[in-house]
Amino acid sequence: MGFDALVPHWNGFFKDKAFFSYARCGGCGLLYAPTFFNGSQLENLYGQMPPNMAVVPLEALRRTQRGYFQTLKKWSLLEGGFIEVGPDIGLFTENCVRDGQFGEYWLFEPNRDVAPTLGKVVDGQRAHIIHDMFGFSSVPDQAASVAVMIHVLDHLLDPIATLRDLRKKLRPEARLLLVTHDESSLLRHIVSWRWPAFCLQHPQIYNPSTMRALLGAAGFQVLHQEKTTNFFEIGFLVKHLLWALGIKIKSVPSFWHITVGLKLGNMLTIATPKGEITP
Repeated sequence: MGFDALVPHWNGFFKDKAFFSYARCGGCGLLYAPTFFNGSQLENLYGQMPPNMAVVPLEALRRTQRGYFQTLKKWSLLEGGFIEVGPDIGLFTENCVRDGQFGEYWLFEPNRDVAPTLGKVVDGQRAHIIHDMFGFSSVPDQAASVAVMIHVLDHLLDPIATLRDLRKKLRPEARLLLVTHDESSLLRHIVSWRWPAFCLQHPQIYNPSTMRALLGAAGFQVLHQEKTTNFFEIGFLVKHLLWALGIKIKSVPSFWHITVGLKLGNMLTIATPKGEITP
């Protein structure tokens, strides 16, 4: 398929599945796609995306992001400078503004459509919204005490280079919070290739071991890893399950919009910069 034919498969969940073949590295065990989009194609694709997870009710998303924040709170003083890559409409950032003591925010979000909403989240704060996910030149070296990347690392073509650049902007005692899919999860093995994380947006997918190896190569030490709890309406989960089983149903009952929290194949990692990086 050519690029133009793949664009309609980029956005949204409930479509015919299309993704690049994955291979496993014989050295570190990373699951990755040897063939993938180039940088200019990715800029085009990400620039036209709707707000992330727009089909999931906002309150469910807030509960999920709040859980991520509560984990960060156990590992950070929540002060100093704050970096978030891919904040979307700011559901994680709003926790930092409300409950943290950060003096400055750098928010790297390529989707300009969400900028007004994101701007309201940091209204009254010393904040910078940068429409570029792949360069941190606007952040002074060692300026940030926390950096957050929620479902971003799976999307990067060269994650080690990005993490090394980010590391220069962090204080020695800083905390890095990452949320990614976990390809070793039970759900991934149950639904096999129909697992939702196998998609055009992910050039690589991690597990706890490959995440530790990646961060080590980028100059970080892992402090903590856990499975995350994500909140969804039951109807959304049922529809996802049916599609994963090959039953392409268009609608399901609302189930009274009941929301449940489940550990469905995502993981959270907390890391900190270590000593000098070995080239």
